[in-house]
Amino acid sequence: MSSEIIQLLQKATQEIQANRLDSAKLSLEEALKIDSKHTEVLRHLGIVAAIRSDWDDALRFFDLAVQSDQNNFLALSNRGNILKLLMRFDEALQSYEAALLLNPSDVSALCNAATIFNLRHEYGLSLACSERASAISPDNVMAWEEIGKTYWLVKQYEKAIDAFNRVTAIDSSNLNAWLSKANIYAEDKQFDMAQVAYQRASEIAPHLDYLFGTKLQNALQMCDWSNLQDQTQYLINGIRQGLKVALPYNVFTLLDDPQLIKKAISIYANGVQGDIKREIISSYSNHQKIRLGYFSADFHDHPTAHLMAELFESHDREKFELIAFVFGRNQPDEMRSRLAKAFDQFIDVEHKTDREIAALSRELEIDIAIDLKGFTQEGRAPIFMYGAAPIQVSYLAFPGTMGTPCFDYVVADRILIPEDAQSDMVEKIIYLPNSYQVNDRNKQVSLSTKSREEHGLPSTGFVFCCFNNNYKILPAVLGGWIRILNAVEGSVLWLFADNPFAVANLKKEAALRGLNPDRIIFAERIPPAEHLARYKLADLFLDTTPCNAHTTASDALWTGLPVLTLVGKSFAARVAASLLNAVGLPDMVVETQEEYEVLALDLATHPEKLQEIKARLKGNLLTAPLFDTPLFTKNLENAYIEIYKRHQKAIPPEHIYIA
Repeated sequence: MSSEIIQLLQKATQEIQANRLDSAKLSLEEALKIDSKHTEVLRHLGIVAAIRSDWDDALRFFDLAVQSDQNNFLALSNRGNILKLLMRFDEALQSYEAALLLNPSDVSALCNAATIFNLRHEYGLSLACSERASAISPDNVMAWEEIGKTYWLVKQYEKAIDAFNRVTAIDSSNLNAWLSKANIYAEDKQFDMAQVAYQRASEIAPHLDYLFGTKLQNALQMCDWSNLQDQTQYLINGIRQGLKVALPYNVFTLLDDPQLIKKAISIYANGVQGDIKREIISSYSNHQKIRLGYFSADFHDHPTAHLMAELFESHDREKFELIAFVFGRNQPDEMRSRLAKAFDQFIDVEHKTDREIAALSRELEIDIAIDLKGFTQEGRAPIFMYGAAPIQVSYLAFPGTMGTPCFDYVVADRILIPEDAQSDMVEKIIYLPNSYQVNDRNKQVSLSTKSREEHGLPSTGFVFCCFNNNYKILPAVLGGWIRILNAVEGSVLWLFADNPFAVANLKKEAALRGLNPDRIIFAERIPPAEHLARYKLADLFLDTTPCNAHTTASDALWTGLPVLTLVGKSFAARVAASLLNAVGLPDMVVETQEEYEVLALDLATHPEKLQEIKARLKGNLLTAPLFDTPLFTKNLENAYIEIYKRHQKAIPPEHIYIA
């Protein structure tokens, strides 16, 4: 290497470190005039381009550097990094492998390979790479981050926390580590520890995207309502300003303003979508049956599966071919085995990227892709952003618009989304004639004969019940319940104990509002059939607002327990109203808090009125549309056929009404 090239390279390196990229590029181009194939000069030109996010130029220079010297492991590793950013993962791994053959101690290549393996859900390979990197360089933050991420993804929470603790021991201000610890603690229901970690993250990055909403949601999981009114107003102001302040489920929990909710979700959806472009797919021809692709992480013992199992089994196989795209960190169980038999193909795509899953869906020529997750935990909306099918539908799990035009339709009903509320949705609406919610008539209710006392309830007195998630219980909801309890002597409120922090806080809040906290009884988590059986011991289910009971409402109704709901304006605030109308109990839907409390009191103090409603519910269970799964299946299939025909004729999506 000539002394002039050495000097120019040294100068360029200093200029890169000082972020004087134009000067660095001039120095490197000067060196290139001396030797047009100089590997290090080419590699540094690639570095300059990469810093500027000019990925095409960066890859071109790294390719030239590798061509110049195939034994330059740094050029190979740099090339792999650009290919990783371009999501050309197979090529990136080949570059890293070549770099590691030349230099087995290339920690950067090991860590970046681990990242790709995590993205591809190949956790064993990721762990092998990251643990090897940490052994070579014990204080390498990226290595420990990937170790922590892998253990988190396979739900080995303690090991994941240990790894991220190593990161914060090395770098106490590492934002990713604190956020990761917070999210792991929250997923493991250690919400108190999560709150500490979220607080530390917010101190490091006060305005980080969605951190405010995530931290607030974690507090709501514990029914910690400290300064909730001010925080809710901050949330509203942030959404109005177009800021990335709220996660979708924050807005469902706290707000009942459909347009504000739509805006918040659209902000989030646009952030997720980024530069992803939906591939336009023309109609597939020569299909004897319409190919339905159902995409979910919940094809196992999960509330969504318990609602949908009979639908999958009831589909007309003369008209439809069913393909399940299965992802998520779920374990084999009885429900998964049942569902696998209900599909023509049951494809585990957990180890594929979102783009690869979308490509597989196109390869299989799926006509209609149905997303059963939305923006819920383990949802993979980018699959649909890339384009999985000519027609894409959002259904069931996510109670609102997906906020992006990559979804053509959402399944609903006239109660859930009134016609004058169509502007609240980005998607066109498939209006089913009864309720949008499917149910499985085969879900088992235990024959358990456990008494009230065995469940910790008093042997006498009226039992109000709400087994909704604790985060749906807001101060106004609890205040209304306490007024009802105080008006009904000897009554108790039976709630679900999601976590000990919520239990303690709800008891504390009850006492502050003048109620003996012993009148609130908490039910622990038990197997599904036993859980359904205990509904029979209650007298009336009191719903929450603005985020209603969903599966819990249909569970209560299925066991013969009436549900009282206060209908709101938004999708999530109208779910229970939809179910009650479809089961023939529209009189259990009220429009004001005053009506809610008056009706609860009336039913609790007039046994004959409650008995009439229970008798009507019992008589409707096998005749009303809510639990008529064959009828629901036929209506949904008619909707699929209608949107399929429209697309075949090149007619744009429009609202669909199924009679």
